[in-house]
Amino acid sequence: MRQYLLSFPLISLYGGLIKNKKIQSESLTLKNKRRASVYWPAGKNRNKLPGIYLQHGMSILGIDDQRIIDLAENLAYCGFSVILPELVEVRGLLLKAETVDHIEELGIELSDNQLWYDGKRFGYFSVSFSGGMGLIAFSRPKLAERVSSIMAVGAYSDFLDTFPFVFENYDVDNYGVLVLLYNLINRLEPKLASELLPVFYEAAVDNALLRTKETAKAPVLLKKTKKVSQDFYHKVTTSTSFREEVAKRMLASYDTSILKAFSPYHNIKGLKAPVSLLHGETDPVISPKESEKLADYFQEKNHKFIFRTSSALVHGDQLPLHTQIAGIPALLQTFGSFFKWLKN
Repeated sequence: MRQYLLSFPLISLYGGLIKNKKIQSESLTLKNKRRASVYWPAGKNRNKLPGIYLQHGMSILGIDDQRIIDLAENLAYCGFSVILPELVEVRGLLLKAETVDHIEELGIELSDNQLWYDGKRFGYFSVSFSGGMGLIAFSRPKLAERVSSIMAVGAYSDFLDTFPFVFENYDVDNYGVLVLLYNLINRLEPKLASELLPVFYEAAVDNALLRTKETAKAPVLLKKTKKVSQDFYHKVTTSTSFREEVAKRMLASYDTSILKAFSPYHNIKGLKAPVSLLHGETDPVISPKESEKLADYFQEKNHKFIFRTSSALVHGDQLPLHTQIAGIPALLQTFGSFFKWLKN
């Protein structure tokens, strides 16, 4: 019951029941000149509050994305000091193995820094690919003992399964495919990469910023490329069978050991903190089966966790809660467990 009470204010905020949240914020510069923002309840001493390291996902707006700001403020409203650092490569839509190292570096730096939280109760929260990479980072020896609670929303488990699923759902949400193609076009079509790299980047940004028709930049760049590049782009955006072929080629271009090294399922043996897993039932980018696979792993290892799927989420974005009443208990249970484990 306690977890329901702890998370009810958060759900009330997203449901529009609380109109006037009073939150203070401050901009910081961390090591390596990383930008960060801290959010905490107005009138509270943040040095006496549990801390949440909130890592943004692959958004071209980074920590300036209003969705991640809203999440930071809503978490803070529930009685936490929330720090939101920016990773340049993640903001740049780049999938890099060193992002795990950077999350580890930030985890150590932020847990040591007692200027923004109470210096004792430290949690990690993230979504999608950043959620999965965070699980790996917080399993490492230097971090595992520092974190009290972890929450991952819409996280991936195994890249061997994630690649094909992303491509299967292009017609529902093409953002994940465009990001993958931006990252991997040089492996797939090295002769076309110089022309198509900026096209796929702008196509992903068009999607993220809702740029269409006159404002979309990808079609303008595509017109300046050679016919062979245009043909590839049109095939991958219109043909299901061609996308299936591309997904298979992507997987084949990597040694299996490399993909496993980038997959939480194979790299979280050192994890100590309890984990809250939440996934949208109809997530078109990362399958709910990915979180289910992580839950099965935790169950087998007798690791403390909670796993729920919810109809109130898609891929990390909430749907109008008044239309998704049945999905609310899952939100209350997972967020509430994350809060409870962090506050203990």
